Amino acid sequence: MSRLRVAVAQFELRAEPSFDAFHAHVTGIVDEAVDRGAELVVLPELVTTGLLATVTDHVPVAASVAQDYRTVFPSFTDDLVEAYRSLATSRQITIAGGSHYRLAADGSLRNTCFLVHADGSVEEQDKLHLTPPEHQLGATGGDDVLITRIGPFTAAVQICADIEFPEIARHLVGQGVDLILCPSLTWNRRGMHRVRLGAHARAMENQLYVLGSPLISSSGLPADAPMHGTGRAFVTAPVDRVHGVNDGLLAVSESATEDVLVVDLDRELLERTRAEPEVPGLKLRRLDLYDRLSVRGPGVTA
Repeated sequence: MSRLRVAVAQFELRAEPSFDAFHAHVTGIVDEAVDRGAELVVLPELVTTGLLATVTDHVPVAASVAQDYRTVFPSFTDDLVEAYRSLATSRQITIAGGSHYRLAADGSLRNTCFLVHADGSVEEQDKLHLTPPEHQLGATGGDDVLITRIGPFTAAVQICADIEFPEIARHLVGQGVDLILCPSLTWNRRGMHRVRLGAHARAMENQLYVLGSPLISSSGLPADAPMHGTGRAFVTAPVDRVHGVNDGLLAVSESATEDVLVVDLDRELLERTRAEPEVPGLKLRRLDLYDRLSVRGPGVTA
């Protein structure tokens, strides 16, 4: 089989007063996707952000966020992974669990996606390119990339800003990747467009699919500077005659509220478009030229 039905969540950020409330929220999204035949469900970056509402000894504010993120979210990591594992195995699907702040073995704060398969196996991808606010939190970027199989596709995860940097995606496609999952959290339109445009560019230049899952709305926290997520769930593809969409956008949510975007992907279409590409197809690259330019180095003339 060359087809995979995917569900991309446009997930509403809510004040989740308990892990059980959050679990019920995620389960509702997953079950809607399964009812519509999805084999893969993609959740957004920092999908657990609503659990900031579980804090009871103080009201989270901007000044406390750095400490809250380091103490509150990691405390739910084991429960989160087990919840994903239970959902994935009982529904026989793959869940790309957006991302979540965890503490690594070395004590560093990592923004991590847990990818859980139908057999219960769990894989991880740390966010590679951190934003200035994440650096201010004291988070640490990842140092490696996950390459895995999901149905007929060779897949990877690029979390939010990661999709805006072309170097990693070009490496991934060299390793056979033809599907990139992009969970995101952006709180202004500039960020939203950077992620969307980055996804479009990566799909076009690498002849692959990119799935974009945003966190939207607001939980009202931090109390003195509530975060508002923005964006629309989307699926991008190469811009070519094979897929027949002139802007490369296979699908995008038409809702401004929580939504589940379900799309059928066909790997055979990617094989066809890669075999006889339009510009800027992979087969049309000037690898000899790129090698010569790389050897010269910056500022070196012929």
